[in-house]
Amino acid sequence: MNFKIKTHHYFLAALIVCGTLLLFGLFPEEAMARAGGGGGFGGFSSSRGSGGGGFSIWGILLTPFFMLYSGITTTMLVKKNKQCKGLIEQLAAHDASWDMSNIKSRVEVAFFKVQQAWMERDQEVARDYISERLYLKHKTQTDMMISQNMQNILERINLEEAKIVEVADYKDDSRDRFWAHIRGRMVDYTIDTTSGELISGKKETSEGFVELWKFIRGPKGWVLDEIDQEVTMSDMKGFHSFSEELA
Repeated sequence: MNFKIKTHHYFLAALIVCGTLLLFGLFPEEAMARAGGGGGFGGFSSSRGSGGGGFSIWGILLTPFFMLYSGITTTMLVKKNKQCKGLIEQLAAHDASWDMSNIKSRVEVAFFKVQQAWMERDQEVARDYISERLYLKHKTQTDMMISQNMQNILERINLEEAKIVEVADYKDDSRDRFWAHIRGRMVDYTIDTTSGELISGKKETSEGFVELWKFIRGPKGWVLDEIDQEVTMSDMKGFHSFSEELA
């Protein structure tokens, strides 16, 4: 029995390592790209590799691991989301802030406002949808881009899916939070604002990405407080929904 448990843990660890190598080794992130500073990932494109042939070999070798890794994380995502839906339904009966339709609407509006504020390098655009902490963080980053004559251009922005994966309901409402698994797609590139020259990214390529967004209660509703752009199996395993109010 112990041998089976240890083997299971080693197998999961191997999947995590392979998945991480595939996502962040073969599909490196672009610095200061997309709201929060992350880059997207596309398909198996040889232009991402340094030699073309080497990339193809690694892509072929790691594809089965990636598919298995992706399948497991997708199963976990569905399970976590189902648990959250049930809990949110119970909470909404006593607190309208937890109404699922309102939450989905808030997440969607926040998603587009945050991208707009990032591209325009003006965090006032998203001020009502992000926490003070995230506002200051993003303002520092976009102000730096202004000082360096850089602008991150985001086009054809599409929010493909948003699923709640963790709900934390405390007796103290100010501590309430939820995490949303975000899947989106957009054209993402950075230019020099003085010359118009392309610094990084591709003007014609729409790239997909997944992120975890943490929302907390704000004075005017739920506000985004954190963006995790490196979604792992460990993240999904670590989510545990609960309610002190319903306990």
